Amino acid sequence: IPMELDLASLSSIHKFAERVVKDFPEIHVLINNAGVYMGLKDVAFTKDGFEIHFGVNHLGHFLLTNLLLDKLKSSAPS
Repeated sequence: IPMELDLASLSSIHKFAERVVKDFPEIHVLINNAGVYMGLKDVAFTKDGFEIHFGVNHLGHFLLTNLLLDKLKSSAPS
């Protein structure tokens, strides 16, 4: 089931997590495998004002995992 998620957008992460919790009775695996790299001369920020590397490579994954953690725990063994 294809679903869109922009890890550079906190609202996208919230919408994605809400849909997953609503539409899927269980989650057994969550693989956080997305990232972004830009050269040191390039400075970029997420829509929410975070430095792009931190926002996408850490904060996005951290928020998504935390929003889905209760569903993961209730789907044990996961």
